Amino acid sequence: MNPDVVAAITRLRAENVLSVQQAVLLDRVARRRLVSLRLEIRVLLYVGVLLATSGIGLLVAEHHRAVGGWAIAGAIALAAAACLVWIARTAPPFSWGAVQPPSVAFDYILLLGLLLLASDLAYVEAQFTVLGPRWAHHLLVVGAVYLLAAYRWDSRTVLGLALTTLAAWRGVSVSLVSGRLGAGDPGELRSNAIALGALYVALAALSVQRERKPHFDEVFGAAGLLLLLGGLVSGVLGSPVVSGGWVVALLVVAGLVMGVSFHIGRSLYFAQGVLAAYVGLLRPLFAPFRHTESSVPFLAAALLGLAALALIVAAHQRMIER
Repeated sequence: MNPDVVAAITRLRAENVLSVQQAVLLDRVARRRLVSLRLEIRVLLYVGVLLATSGIGLLVAEHHRAVGGWAIAGAIALAAAACLVWIARTAPPFSWGAVQPPSVAFDYILLLGLLLLASDLAYVEAQFTVLGPRWAHHLLVVGAVYLLAAYRWDSRTVLGLALTTLAAWRGVSVSLVSGRLGAGDPGELRSNAIALGALYVALAALSVQRERKPHFDEVFGAAGLLLLLGGLVSGVLGSPVVSGGWVVALLVVAGLVMGVSFHIGRSLYFAQGVLAAYVGLLRPLFAPFRHTESSVPFLAAALLGLAALALIVAAHQRMIER
């Protein structure tokens, strides 16, 4: 119980600032007699979706020969359709602004339906090779469906899944150029990550500027910076020798990210920029000592890490104060 808050609520009620109903509700909250379980319910629903999809996968793996390919594909399609039909019937009208879901389970039934749909498409492709050597385009189709669903039903969870799937499509497509998965050119993978990350960041800015789902900018921005900065860090760490060009590019982009994110008050973006710059500086820091057993670079890396952490905390506090 917070006695100061309880006393303040009593005083505000006596001054008729709060109604009886408002005072009773706030008093219960202050005395810890009313606790929100929304977060716990959302976590349980998310875990339930994961368990359901995993269970279906295990069931299919164990009994697909006995049941038959088309029967399994049809059953999964019916389950996905049931979820998506319920979503379509209960969803509010489309709006370019934020739309409040009709229930706490809405996002998770949508997620379950889309995951089942993707699983069904993957199963059909694995069993009947519909796309043949172009099977990676399956990820493109799934990512596009996720993206459309995210906008139609205003789901940031599904949007994050869409952006991840599209990034996976580019990675798999590059890897398959050499004829087998996992043998792609690191330089081309890096270029695709940087280009896709820059595109996501641009879409984050456009969503705010054009007021088209402006609350999606956090998902676009976080995913875009992860790919963009990750690609630049990969360039620094993946070069045969320490490349000044990659280091300069990383520091310039990280500096821009830090400056813009501080200006608009986005702590997550700022932290991504700081951490990318820190990781990128480790290689030139250790390079002069690669043939020695000196502890100097480890000490310097630790001090640099503490400085980066202090910078993130100080910037976050300043953003809150503004």
